[in-house]
Amino acid sequence: MSRRKDPSPTYRDVLSLMERLQRATEPKRDPGPVPLSVAEIVDFDRKRPKTPGRKQAARQMTANECWVPAGGSAEVGGYDIGGMVYVGEGLRAQIGRKVENCLINPALPVATRIVRDATDAAYSPSYSDLSPSDRLGYLRWLASGRTDPHVAPPFLRLYFFGLERRLMLDEPSKDERSGLIGEVERLQGIYGEEYGLEEDMHSLLEHAAALVPESIEPRPERMLEHDGYRLPLSLAVGLGHRLANGQQMDGEWLLCWWLARPDTRLRVAERRIFNEFAELFLLRYEKRYPKGLKVSAPSATKDFVYTAASGTFKRPLFAGRAALPDITRIQRPIRIANRIASECWKDLAPFSRFVGRKPREREGVAGHVLLPTDLAIHRHNAELQKLHGWAAKHVDRPDTDLTIADVLRVFKGQTEVSARKQKLVLLSNALALGGIGIAPDARFTGRLPNLGDRAVLFRLPSKVSRPAEMSPQYSRVLTILQLVAIVASADGSVSKAQWKALDSMVQLRPRLRAADKTRLRADLRWLAEKSLSTVALKRRCATLRPMELDETCEMAVKVACAEGAVTPAQVLAVQKLYRAMGRAQDDVFANLHRRTAKAPTRPITVRKPSQPPPGYSVRRRPGDRIRRVPTAVSLDDGRISKIVADTRKVSQVLSEVFAEEEEAAPTQAESKAAPVKAAVFAGLDAAHCALLAGLLQRPSWTESEFARLAASHGLMAGGALETVNEWAFDNFGDALLEDDEDLTLNAEILQALRSKSEMVPDAAT
Repeated sequence: MSRRKDPSPTYRDVLSLMERLQRATEPKRDPGPVPLSVAEIVDFDRKRPKTPGRKQAARQMTANECWVPAGGSAEVGGYDIGGMVYVGEGLRAQIGRKVENCLINPALPVATRIVRDATDAAYSPSYSDLSPSDRLGYLRWLASGRTDPHVAPPFLRLYFFGLERRLMLDEPSKDERSGLIGEVERLQGIYGEEYGLEEDMHSLLEHAAALVPESIEPRPERMLEHDGYRLPLSLAVGLGHRLANGQQMDGEWLLCWWLARPDTRLRVAERRIFNEFAELFLLRYEKRYPKGLKVSAPSATKDFVYTAASGTFKRPLFAGRAALPDITRIQRPIRIANRIASECWKDLAPFSRFVGRKPREREGVAGHVLLPTDLAIHRHNAELQKLHGWAAKHVDRPDTDLTIADVLRVFKGQTEVSARKQKLVLLSNALALGGIGIAPDARFTGRLPNLGDRAVLFRLPSKVSRPAEMSPQYSRVLTILQLVAIVASADGSVSKAQWKALDSMVQLRPRLRAADKTRLRADLRWLAEKSLSTVALKRRCATLRPMELDETCEMAVKVACAEGAVTPAQVLAVQKLYRAMGRAQDDVFANLHRRTAKAPTRPITVRKPSQPPPGYSVRRRPGDRIRRVPTAVSLDDGRISKIVADTRKVSQVLSEVFAEEEEAAPTQAESKAAPVKAAVFAGLDAAHCALLAGLLQRPSWTESEFARLAASHGLMAGGALETVNEWAFDNFGDALLEDDEDLTLNAEILQALRSKSEMVPDAAT
């Protein structure tokens, strides 16, 4: 048996090569020897024509014979390159008669060292066309775990071509398919867009998923990354498959479809709350279509073909199967999605603005209560659950002696809290998410409650889960109740008869919603304990219409006379109310007298006279009979005496009232208040003028600083804040102190007051 000749070049071959090169490039005179590297010599030997007897023709091999599965091992050029590669000879490409470019042929020579740093391989390489030095670099990368972030791009593409062929052409098993998809995703995470394979990898994953349409799952978050002018293949195939099988369209599929459309563009404010938007979209879609949306499949169909990035094969995705419906011909689901999305973005706008200002508080209570009601209830918040559990034990219990401070301590977990509007509104919103309301509510009462005010917890109606804006009718009735409650509590307590009269006003009021009545009945329980200043009383009366003022007068008298007797304190309260409304004082006594006079024990019957008055004709129908009555009138002396006695009794009460002083004399503290610019602060007493003069020295104050300043003038912080803001409303149409993290003075009002202060001298001068 003859010994096979060693294929490596000998010294004689090298000399022969050099002589041929010298003769081919020889000029007129001998230039000397041409330097050649060993790698070039080896490459020349590989490419030189082979004699027929040197090597036998390679045997054609199948893909399964060449494929090394994941976890397998193959040794090439002295390196263990692992699995997920094709190794062998004779594996032909589907297109053309070439050898598959991803096939690693162990018979081809591999250099012992890399002679240059950069590769000269083509952009779409083939292993058989690589130089021995590039083959060495490729095999080293495969053996090192395929994680080097600085690998040459041709090596990465060559490896990707092998994964692509196996995944799309060789029909791997389900488990092997999952492993191949995972490997492509791993390469995406390492190399991304830097190697020009991002689009090819994305296309491969989409087509691989489309091979099994029933396994495609909708993923709305991935649609945010889609920025093309066509629908993603997986989406088109998945939706088409569902329509072809007569399945209903659920919310996630519709949301993905709507997001992937070219005309859907999300702004920055919408992208930062996308998770909340997607969750709200699905909640509302499911509420409207609990069984899914029925959509008829169009008659138009569409075929899908995968063209390999390597250029060696093409694959129809559904060869031998019916083509899928073309979903781009359907418009009705997109119109439905547009309507739902518009509603969701509108309701999420306050939350989006809050997240833009305070992103760290997104998951806190302040962010949670700004979510739309249906979404906020669907989400869980431990702090809110604790508050709702505590409030449920005190709800609808009139005997519970709770204050605003008590509720705030449970909500904020603090021993010292302050009654700021921002905190109180947050508290009412947080309670409402558990179906519980609180009265007084800072946004509806027209004034900021104090820490010591009584807090009334009550159940909201079943259809109302947060304190939405109350109707204008609610605000007007609340104002009337505030005025009438002054009369009811004038003598220090409210009787059952007075409670009944106030409650009947709420229950019998027309055009009041159930939510309005529920809140007004809760408001009655704290209104009886509050009193209004003269300024506040006039402001409330100014908001009422003439008919409502008449109703207020009538209700005040009715409540004062509810027990059948009127006390002097109640008469004074009615007089004070009439003065604030600009009504005549004589009407007070006339109305009280009319109410206290009891009704007759027997009804008075008025009969028709036997003859009509002169000039008045009466039409009679046939058969009518005229009843004659006696012309004389009989009087009941007992009833007359009783009425006279009642009148004397009421007159005695009224005379006592007149004897009392109408207004209290100014206190000693007010008389000794420091002189301030009274002409500028007209309408305020001396203590509040001094307070306002001090406030103008700085544009903002902390709560503790404001409290100390108010105390220095003998004022309570909460009442002083309300009085100053009411004065500013009357004179400038806006509040002076804006309740944010600190008490900030309104810049326009501050400038106006400072300008006037410079022009007007002090009252003392």
